[in-house]
Amino acid sequence: MTAHFCACAFSLAAAMGWGQASTLTAEQAAISDTLASDTIALSAEESLHPELSSLELAWLGYLDENWCFSSDTSLLNIHNFEEGETPALDTAVLRTRMDWLDSRSPLDLAWNPVVHSRIAFYASKRKKHLGTMLGRAPGYFPLFEETLDRYGLPLELKYLAVVESGLNPMARSHAGARGLWQFMYATAKYQGLRIDSYIDERRDPVRSTEAACKYLSRLYSLYDDWYLALAAYNAGPGNVNRAIRRSGGKRNFWEIRFFLPRETRNYVPAFMAVAYLMAFPAEHNIFPRDVAPPFAFLDTVMVDEVMRFDQIAPLLDLDESTLARLNPMYRMDIVPATEEHWPLVLPQMEIPAFMAFQDSMRLIDPERTPEIVFVPEPVTYRVKSGDVLGKIANRYGVSVRQLREWNDLSGSMIRIGQKLIIHADPSKL
Repeated sequence: MTAHFCACAFSLAAAMGWGQASTLTAEQAAISDTLASDTIALSAEESLHPELSSLELAWLGYLDENWCFSSDTSLLNIHNFEEGETPALDTAVLRTRMDWLDSRSPLDLAWNPVVHSRIAFYASKRKKHLGTMLGRAPGYFPLFEETLDRYGLPLELKYLAVVESGLNPMARSHAGARGLWQFMYATAKYQGLRIDSYIDERRDPVRSTEAACKYLSRLYSLYDDWYLALAAYNAGPGNVNRAIRRSGGKRNFWEIRFFLPRETRNYVPAFMAVAYLMAFPAEHNIFPRDVAPPFAFLDTVMVDEVMRFDQIAPLLDLDESTLARLNPMYRMDIVPATEEHWPLVLPQMEIPAFMAFQDSMRLIDPERTPEIVFVPEPVTYRVKSGDVLGKIANRYGVSVRQLREWNDLSGSMIRIGQKLIIHADPSKL
């Protein structure tokens, strides 16, 4: 494993042109010395704890042996379809398959003519797209399923992200929705996701999936019907409530469908079609394309200082674009760790190298690393009985003078129910 790290270090030296001149600059010498020190320390650690490296390699070997996902069409094409062939849809067979899906899910996945037409469209016009979705699924579905299961939600809701974003955390709609679950700005903030110049948690698979599950749970509690909840996820509860009123109080998606916005009318049928085709892809000559790294082969390390992707990548066996793809929530390719620690997702094989060479990484063009100060969004506080400015200021780590300045108060008098704007100390939130 040390040989792998040394190779990364040598590639950094070559990329920066070291060794082409007779002398190194002071900065290059410092990086070189730190690299040597880190490598020696890592070698010593491996000598003292050889079982650690063997355990890591054994775990990766286990994952590799048990990873049975394939994109080999010679194995998957069990019906011997011709390339590009679109098999005919047999309504009776389709009904039988969807009845089987329906029996295994709390969602209503039974066949109907509307869903049939969407299946026909996707199976003929979106074969490559669905093949790409099958290839991306190993990187996201295990995370989705674990989170949905924890919230007690139907696991089939994982297909919602296929309809919403095409399993692309960088997806952005014309209306401004972003991420795997396509949260609008206001909805994301309401769900507690952070959005600022450096971070957009709508694009983080873990945080956005957590928020999506909370939001879907809330919508289901409102309507007690999954397809009305999905319609509300797409169009907003206001549009669904208006459709219910216009339908005369009907509480079934299919009965209020034509009172919904045009896009939402086909939203649930599209979801059902995707759920079916991703369960029976080979039967429709659809196979995985461009398979993503499986979720189990990735891991997370917490970063406690500001670091740029172009500092991290040279000392690991991956490029900046791959690092950005694995960490889509960082908007400027910078991990803005200050008082907070932020996660960096890496292939498991690269975690030891990152931990060994962090000091060396920070020495690469340090003058280009921005100085980041975390300033939280203002808190709105409603004054309660017994509150005084000093008590409120102490609670949020600010001064009474600041409270007066932010709220245009000339004295210390406040009233019950009054709203105060507070730029709180982050450690007090």
